[in-house]
Amino acid sequence: MASGVFGLRKVYKKQVENVTNNNFASWPESASRGYYAGGYRVFPTYYSLIFRLDYSNESVSNPGNVLPAAIGDQSGIYNSTYGYFGGGYNSPPGTYYSQISRLDYLNETVSLPGNNLPSNRSSAAIVQNNIYGYFCGGYVSGSICTISRFDFSNETASDLGNNLNAARHDSGNSSSSSYGYILGGGLPSLSSIDRLDFSSEVVSNPGYTVPFSKNNMGSVWNSGFGYIAGGYSPIICTVSRLDFSNDTVSDPGINLPASRRNHTGTQSTVYGYFGGGYIDPGPASSCTILRLDFSSEVITTPGNNLTTAIRDHASISGGTSVARGLGYKTYGYFAGGFSPPYINTISRLDFINETVSNPGNNLPTGRGGLAATSSNSYGYFAGGFTPPYINTISRLDFTNETVSNSRNNLPTERNSSAATSSNSYGYFGGGYSPPNSYINTITRLDFTNETVSDPGNNLPSVKRNFAATSSDSYGYFAGGYYYPPEEYYSTITRLDFTNETVSDPGNNLPTQRNNLAATSNNSYGYYGGGSYFNSMISTITKLDFSNETAEDIADTLPTGITGLEATSSNYYGYFAGGYYYPPIPFVYLCNIYRLDFSNETVSDPGNNLPTVTSRLAAVSNSN
Repeated sequence: MASGVFGLRKVYKKQVENVTNNNFASWPESASRGYYAGGYRVFPTYYSLIFRLDYSNESVSNPGNVLPAAIGDQSGIYNSTYGYFGGGYNSPPGTYYSQISRLDYLNETVSLPGNNLPSNRSSAAIVQNNIYGYFCGGYVSGSICTISRFDFSNETASDLGNNLNAARHDSGNSSSSSYGYILGGGLPSLSSIDRLDFSSEVVSNPGYTVPFSKNNMGSVWNSGFGYIAGGYSPIICTVSRLDFSNDTVSDPGINLPASRRNHTGTQSTVYGYFGGGYIDPGPASSCTILRLDFSSEVITTPGNNLTTAIRDHASISGGTSVARGLGYKTYGYFAGGFSPPYINTISRLDFINETVSNPGNNLPTGRGGLAATSSNSYGYFAGGFTPPYINTISRLDFTNETVSNSRNNLPTERNSSAATSSNSYGYFGGGYSPPNSYINTITRLDFTNETVSDPGNNLPSVKRNFAATSSDSYGYFAGGYYYPPEEYYSTITRLDFTNETVSDPGNNLPTQRNNLAATSNNSYGYYGGGSYFNSMISTITKLDFSNETAEDIADTLPTGITGLEATSSNYYGYFAGGYYYPPIPFVYLCNIYRLDFSNETVSDPGNNLPTVTSRLAAVSNSN
């Protein structure tokens, strides 16, 4: 792990504490992109441009859609589906705005939801949790202290009634699991900090101050710390750190390469990105993006910058994946399988310490060849062979780990399907369904009401024993098997979540195989193991979600394994179980192998499934 003030593992544990306490806030665990919007380069020419920073490869591009008006000094808030830009200023004619515009992550279109801030303002500080975004203070012919609350559930905005202790604008901001912090700001600049308690919405002063009285700083944060960089009064390069655990502020000794102000920040799980701003000596607006490594607290330039120099712009972190919401994965669950005999055990992998245990609640019957998907609240294990073939969907409640049957089952008995999911639906594709044998049907499970239906668009070919994963926008089914005649597939088929159409993007697995397993992070899907006739496969193939190319990574599973299954935490993929042959009878396995998403190396964490098993299914929770 990286050294420094805190490492990813420490952050990992802190997040889980937040989940356990049910007060988890806007830690951007699933954010895959940052957006910088509006601003100006040379006064008074304002822009409506939106810049997109892809966290997977740090490339910068323009999604093609712009803000409804050229505007600067807006503020940005975000949830798992949309980003919102509110308020702002344009000159001439010197107009302050209350308008809120909405960026849809799915298609990157911009629209007006119709509900605006209660009053005009620019330069507000933002804090937020999963339920509300707060526009704090701002400027309209002078600094103001009003706090306006935006409700993500219905997109309405209203004044909170509890205001800042001091009128201020162009403040720094950070959000922990329990509090929102508004730091500095105003003119003349302040050093005081106001803290908004998310549970009571009361504003208080924690008693600590920013080391320098300043405004117009850039802000980023993670689950443990907030960082405010640069600023004015005078223009400086200092980075100050707010420790959420004790509300203390310090200067850890890291600085920006040059003094900078009027810039903004976005954040992924690993890095904070400060974009644009005003550089000293000037006057000069900047297009530079600076990267703060949260684990080492080192600042570097990733090399890709905004395509236009801007300052006084807004920013958000968004583009969440199917990891869903701003949640964090704490457990993986492996269920069922065949060793022989058929088993009904559910085993739990704790992502924090990688220990494996049985929570004690199992599937109603032993079965193998089942498929699994999950919503925020439940894991769904569908179909399989018990014997006989079944269509049952069993539901694992993530809150108490009890198992029950969902309201509806698959339309037909089947096993050896593959499953993927969007934010709203789970999809079970293909499989074997007597007496019709191999099928290509895709069946949809609606997470809101657990109704089951066939949307009508199916896989191009009938097959079984394949694997599926998903990006923000698509599900990808790969590999598989058909008999007779005995045929193995390398095809990758794409399910478009927006319209449920199915197509082959044209880039396939490098080799044909079946009985493989799939795991993923925000940027890539990984297909591991499997077999081709009597040859066991140890290869792991990476599917790049950005361009849909597939290639084998350098590292492999320790041995060729078929009939295995995989799940994923936020940092690792875990391949478990399976079997290999020859010899006959098969050798069944209980091993768990860990794929590190950051460097694509494979290792053995040392803890295995309690029982040898193959043809099992797996899910992970997302709090």
